[in-house]
Amino acid sequence: MYDIAILGGGPGGYVAAERAGSLGLSVALVEMDALGGTCLNRGCIPTKSLLAGAKRYRHALESAPMGIKVAGVEYDLAAAMQWKNQTVTRLVANIDFLMKKHVVEVIKGTGELTSPGSILIRETGAVIEARHIIIATGSSPAKPPIPGTQDNPAVVTSDEILNIASMPRDLVIIGGGVIGIEFATYFSALGIPVTVIEMLPEILPFMDAEATGVFKRSFKGVTTVTGATVTHIEGSQVFYGKNGAETMASGELILMATGRKPNVRGIGLESAGVSFSPQGIAVDDTCRTNVPGVWAIGDVTGRSLLAHSASTMGRAVADTIAGKESEIPWKALPWVVYGEPEAAGVGLTEAEARASGIEYSKSSLPARANGRFLAENGLAAHGMCKILAAKADGRIIGATIVSPYAGEMIWGMQYAIMNGATIHDLQNAVFPHPTVSELLHDAVEGIGS
Repeated sequence: MYDIAILGGGPGGYVAAERAGSLGLSVALVEMDALGGTCLNRGCIPTKSLLAGAKRYRHALESAPMGIKVAGVEYDLAAAMQWKNQTVTRLVANIDFLMKKHVVEVIKGTGELTSPGSILIRETGAVIEARHIIIATGSSPAKPPIPGTQDNPAVVTSDEILNIASMPRDLVIIGGGVIGIEFATYFSALGIPVTVIEMLPEILPFMDAEATGVFKRSFKGVTTVTGATVTHIEGSQVFYGKNGAETMASGELILMATGRKPNVRGIGLESAGVSFSPQGIAVDDTCRTNVPGVWAIGDVTGRSLLAHSASTMGRAVADTIAGKESEIPWKALPWVVYGEPEAAGVGLTEAEARASGIEYSKSSLPARANGRFLAENGLAAHGMCKILAAKADGRIIGATIVSPYAGEMIWGMQYAIMNGATIHDLQNAVFPHPTVSELLHDAVEGIGS
């Protein structure tokens, strides 16, 4: 019998396995596909590999004002796909090495709970028993039942679009969340016209409204249609209703980017008595389910569908099982949108602070006020930094950044919020000059003591 058996080898499962193994626990990790899960194989890493190339292509075309004149720039999709695949292969191998290093037994197969302490491997009939089971089965692309999507070769999800053999003439994206906007950034950077159709009043609805406006001004070659409901698809034509009228957008490819759904079906939750719904497995703030000894982490819980959130949950659960104190910072889980530029945030938006009845002070700066941002991007570039602090004690309660390197900087604000840092604390922090990160310091100075 193992100390822990983990169902799912994505960024929640393999990180939990690594941590548990390092703490001396015996661990079995069951994965039916490839180590790294969706994030590594069909999500975070592949998209960032392709985005990096598309951004460099765009930068090459637009660098004349900086004294760089380039002729004959071409984008080689086959080479880009090879770069992406090599990156994924190497990182999967790295995870395999980590599992061996920490003596985690990796079992390839489809796992199904048969009781609160056992997992059946369908392919072999073997049964794994453990004192604790961690469910980390992740999520899958959600495909709403829009007429015209079935058996339509023009309609793809984020899984299929990562392996296209040729570029579409144009693209329609249904869904203006993180997935849709990142693919809009990729294709538009390569000169492909993109139309994004979003049902809600604004794209990226979780973002601070002021930041969303700044972010959208950086879009080139992207048409955003908000407050629109897709009614049906005919071939490569997407019909949608807006303001009582029906309109059509056309794209050689149609990407369904309508979110993701937790993988709760077919994994034996009923047999183990675990409470769940289509929105995910019910867990408390320590990731315990209603069944003692059964835990759930990551996307399958529906609480935060982000790879780093899954890893955070995985580490915390492994620590708890090993008898170590651990806490998941639910109110300080950062997010990043890998657009051009990036956007990142953590904590409360201004709207959320108002709705919570928190009295706050704020400071918002245009990124052009920063020396390095201006030197590298010029006067035409858009960006911003916004920080919120509680009036009562000066604690930082929220931060949003729209700028290159935003995703690399936001961890500092996460750390500040998680540890109750105040305006005074950040005013005394030393930020290297010239760096874009100085935007954070200048924003804090703008709030005052």
